[in-house]
Amino acid sequence: MDTGGLSILEFLEEFAKNYTRISFRNDYLEMLLDLNVSQTECIYVIDFSKNKMTFAKGFESFLGYDEQKLTLETYLQHIHPDDIDLVGRIGAATINHSHKNPSNNKDNVLYISFRLRNSNGDFLKVLSQSSVFETDQKGNMMSALVKVSDLSFIEDGEVVRYKFVAKNLDEEVFKREVFGDKIDLFTERELEIIKEIEKGSTNLEMADTLEISKHTVATHRKKIMKKSGCSSAGELLKFCRRNGVL
Repeated sequence: MDTGGLSILEFLEEFAKNYTRISFRNDYLEMLLDLNVSQTECIYVIDFSKNKMTFAKGFESFLGYDEQKLTLETYLQHIHPDDIDLVGRIGAATINHSHKNPSNNKDNVLYISFRLRNSNGDFLKVLSQSSVFETDQKGNMMSALVKVSDLSFIEDGEVVRYKFVAKNLDEEVFKREVFGDKIDLFTERELEIIKEIEKGSTNLEMADTLEISKHTVATHRKKIMKKSGCSSAGELLKFCRRNGVL
């Protein structure tokens, strides 16, 4: 299923229409209730056939939210507005991959870090770990178990990072599904310049490293800024990290 520019909520709603639930895990509630959850983490289950959060635990102690009132929609609304689009694209690409490979998705795990707002209005850096929880007889993923843990000690608070561990995963294809054509926005030489900018190199240092003139470096930097629509090195690096360039 192509995301087609849909938000993650719209994507999940459309995805649920393709599901016919044919099996249940009658023991899952008892198992989840027995799981130990620390003060800095919470867990929940997404049922893709219903497009709902069907279980939640630890949200009140960790984030201050009433688990009885929490829904999948309200949870997603607590993700930082600058992070939600990329988080959604990564999630959609992961679900698509699992749906296309039903016989191989049992052990798939998605790790993704982003900012999540607590009940006080503060944004915390968290790590979300999603794994297949329930499958139907054909191996299609019916639900996922997600653990969200505090990652606020990480300094790159504005950067969404992910790692998808899955059998038969073509990482380049997956990356293109997440980021689209923006990963091809820059030329090879421009990518070299961007990596030097990331290191904090001056134009003169870049010229020496890349064996080109200082004037050529300046020309490349001007083109890079124009393509990205950025006006500073900080904005550029943020843009590149959000679009799969770095």
